[in-house]
Amino acid sequence: MNEFHDLLNAILVIVMIYVIAVILKQKKILKDEHSLTLARIVTDVFLPAVVFVSLASQSIHPSQIEPALAMLGLEIFFIALAWVIGTILKLSRAQLGAVVFCSAFGSSTFLGYSIVMQMYPATPEALTEAVLISEIGVGYPIFILGPMLAAYFGSGQSGKSELRASLSFFKSPVFFALIAGILWSVFRLPGENNLYTAPLFHLGSILSNALTPVAILSVGLMFKKPAIRTILIPLAIVLLLKLLLKPLFANYLGTAFGFPEIWKDVLVLMAAMPSAVLGVVFLKRYGGDASLASTLLLVATLLSSLSLLGIFWMIN
Repeated sequence: MNEFHDLLNAILVIVMIYVIAVILKQKKILKDEHSLTLARIVTDVFLPAVVFVSLASQSIHPSQIEPALAMLGLEIFFIALAWVIGTILKLSRAQLGAVVFCSAFGSSTFLGYSIVMQMYPATPEALTEAVLISEIGVGYPIFILGPMLAAYFGSGQSGKSELRASLSFFKSPVFFALIAGILWSVFRLPGENNLYTAPLFHLGSILSNALTPVAILSVGLMFKKPAIRTILIPLAIVLLLKLLLKPLFANYLGTAFGFPEIWKDVLVLMAAMPSAVLGVVFLKRYGGDASLASTLLLVATLLSSLSLLGIFWMIN
């Protein structure tokens, strides 16, 4: 019961910030065009801070990354699966982008960590594994592939222009933060406990904490009342892939690879998280259908409170 209460609280926080954004938009305190400004702040300031701090302050033991690599494979597989299904069903390019993002990338950090901590309060290994799965299995794909996919689906271009838009990630602050964080970790440079580098890491932590609320505000401003007929097929794909098949596949991989029970359970839980807010922000930043993605995210997040109960039951 405690786990469900924690899950419900985390989901309600997302929904309440989302509703606040909608109310601010209705009262014209914030406008739809402000969502792009917030999205740019998230992708160009807060997200690089998250990437740098999380990478620079971690040293990863090879024996612990197997579940994270399994999640990495799942992310890539579900990107491809959502893309194939959407193409077969003849979704428009913009709709396809929203479906791919909402079907593949999950809210592993905001919801995932709190749920794992509540389910395994006396098992530090569980949270360590959750961090590795989140950073390597979910973070790397969305940090690296997210901007490129968003540029592809939002560019409305073809040929060389399309490729150029997709490769814009390699000139973005996220890319430079990614490289800096990796080099900082590899060369074991001073971190948050060092007198001179502590302010840098403290700043990074403050900016990281602002990521989730500002990202959700940005997503809430993108919301537009949809025509039900236009979202039924995209929504069905997202619910089937993200909330049902992905955690089932994760459970299968955990069993097939012989992961310890605690590793497998955490992998399944992280795979069962609803769609990531950051995916919608990327679509807005690069001109994709962020409005549709925002609606899909909200519905998937609400329904995940029910689907996760089934996942809890499945992993006992």
